[in-house]
Amino acid sequence: MAPAQGITVKTRTPDSFLALNGQLDDLLCQLLRVDPVVWQQTKVLYASGRAWNVTTRPKRRGVRTIHEPSDPLKVMSQAILKQVIQPMPIHGCVHGGHPGTSIKTNAQVHAGFAKSYYVLDLKDAFPSTKRDRLEEYLAPKIHARISESLEIDRVEVDKIVSVLIDLMLVDDVIPQGFPTSPGVLNVVLRPTDAELSNYLRKVETELGQKFRMTRYVDDITISTDGEEIPPSVRKKVRKIICGNDWVLSRTKVRYYGEAEKGDSERSTKTAVVTGLVPHLDGRISVPRPKLSTYRGVIYRYLEIASLRENGDEKALESARVQMEQERKLLASAHVVIETTDLAEFYVGTWPLTTSERFKIVGIIGFLGMVYEGELPSRIRKVYLEAKVRFRIGRKAQKLAHYREKDSGTGPLS
Repeated sequence: MAPAQGITVKTRTPDSFLALNGQLDDLLCQLLRVDPVVWQQTKVLYASGRAWNVTTRPKRRGVRTIHEPSDPLKVMSQAILKQVIQPMPIHGCVHGGHPGTSIKTNAQVHAGFAKSYYVLDLKDAFPSTKRDRLEEYLAPKIHARISESLEIDRVEVDKIVSVLIDLMLVDDVIPQGFPTSPGVLNVVLRPTDAELSNYLRKVETELGQKFRMTRYVDDITISTDGEEIPPSVRKKVRKIICGNDWVLSRTKVRYYGEAEKGDSERSTKTAVVTGLVPHLDGRISVPRPKLSTYRGVIYRYLEIASLRENGDEKALESARVQMEQERKLLASAHVVIETTDLAEFYVGTWPLTTSERFKIVGIIGFLGMVYEGELPSRIRKVYLEAKVRFRIGRKAQKLAHYREKDSGTGPLS
């Protein structure tokens, strides 16, 4: 299922925008370190109903609505993230939506330590984060940040805070697709993170075993060096999360460890943490089925490149049909690459389309980041062949970044 064509949704200029005078407009741009022209363009786009486009992307069950900000709004959102959101304190368990963190750093916390895992997923975490949460947890911190940075009275500070809150919301919830959304989620989830962490420290003393907890966006992982996480502990974890007004996706709750017969949460599969397998010896790996699919996809790209150069259209079409089948198997891959500054990797006449270039760079970059050169023998040969064949350098690995868990997008989306 291909992403739907972008639809521009009619919007109304927030009242907070209208409350700013020329001086406060300038102070907002000073705070965010953005060109005043960009801010004026953003206001014009809101007034004309073109501030963002709405697209849909497939996920495991149904579709996900994505709000893609216009270029000026994206610049404003990135500035808010950098200058306002990221300086705010977040819990140490966070691995996602924050510089220097990824699905790999999230899984590494548990590798070499855990024997049992409890993995939970917050249902509709972004649309569940409404204006009232931002006003309760974010607004006071933004107010303090502005008061420290700008010499203006409280009423004027309140006006700027209102603008910043409005720039993070669509229909009074944080939208998927805005640069600010993962960072906002990290801030408003801090009380929940802290309550879970404090409870696990208490349980350590009672059970005589160590616990570790990480959260990657809306994906929570709790592990222990013991053989099991008792049902009573798991129940309390769920109670804490729900008690903070979050909803769990019951179909994504998994427990990997010793359990009594009839335990509905028990999974006999290999523990997977944010799409990766953490091993007791400290290694991190891609799950075997997905690694096999990656191998097939890389091989298929090599085949397509040769067929295109040889002009064999019939065989090329057959290879593309096979590629489409493999693409569906990777619909839940959690990798996305930046689409800028990629030209340095493409020298001479390419046997792949621009879209195919991005995808193969994403796959190679992702595997390189996970394994750091120590690739499994089953994929090493085609990996190295693709790097040479498609002239993918080391910087490709730096351009491979991780998206929100179960975002429905990946290198082959």
